[in-house]
Amino acid sequence: MANYSTRQKKSGDKACSSESTAGTSSAIQKKSGDKSPHSKMKHRRWILFLLLAAGCAGLRSVRLTLPGQYSLVREQLRIYSDFPLASHHRLIEELCVLRLDVQQRLDLPVSDEPVYVYLFESAERFRAFMRLHHPAFPNRRAFFVETDTRLMVYAHWGDRVAEDLRHEVTHAYLHAVVPGVPLWLDEGLAEHFEVARGQQGVNRPHLHRLLMRLEKRTWEPELARMEGLDGTPELSQDDYAEAWAWVHFLLHSRPENAELLHAYLAELRRDGTAPPISARFEGLSLDAGQLLRRYLRELGQRPPGA
Repeated sequence: MANYSTRQKKSGDKACSSESTAGTSSAIQKKSGDKSPHSKMKHRRWILFLLLAAGCAGLRSVRLTLPGQYSLVREQLRIYSDFPLASHHRLIEELCVLRLDVQQRLDLPVSDEPVYVYLFESAERFRAFMRLHHPAFPNRRAFFVETDTRLMVYAHWGDRVAEDLRHEVTHAYLHAVVPGVPLWLDEGLAEHFEVARGQQGVNRPHLHRLLMRLEKRTWEPELARMEGLDGTPELSQDDYAEAWAWVHFLLHSRPENAELLHAYLAELRRDGTAPPISARFEGLSLDAGQLLRRYLRELGQRPPGA
């Protein structure tokens, strides 16, 4: 995991915090039956504490809005940040190229549906925003969210933001043109395209993990199992690795396999549903699991970038 960078709180925030703490201490020490001459004064202090606490909560709610101080439009991307961002930042340029990579590699049309990208400079503010607006989400550095009307990416501008944005924006580019992408394929494609250009989509940590599991004979690839994960709330690291492996195998092993994936995606676009890819291999009397095991071993022998 990347180290999060956090900004110093403003002096006004500290004042709010100290007032709240002092008020809490006073309230705990006060008894309900206090008849002292100072009870009215204590009552006024309690009211003041409540007002201050409400004010602090109000300030927090204002701060936990989406970044919008700076904005940038590049092709399909609508980028909003709470810090200045160069209009031709190399990462933004890479995301624009990624749009064409996804389109060409998957034989898909390019969409003009906007993808809204919200960048938080502070990891603390990012986490607080996600806890407030998406409390069911796990603790991660970036997220893709799709609604009926918008495709959105939320991310912290941290040490691994390039990888994070390539992953999440891939989801957005894909969902803009293909409805109902199954979970394994959605994540497998994102894991493929999150890798920096020039690496041919080889996700080295996933490859090493699976090769080690194959060597120990503790893992067997099974595409039909992956296709049944759509109702799973959270994938395991092995699931992410296997999803990437199937995608890389389909796209890079043989032209016939890439055409099989292209046909599957085209059917999803046209009909909203399609027979699973595992059934297509069975129809060709091919053992997909054996083919993938052989492919991964060959891939592990290649030098990086080959």
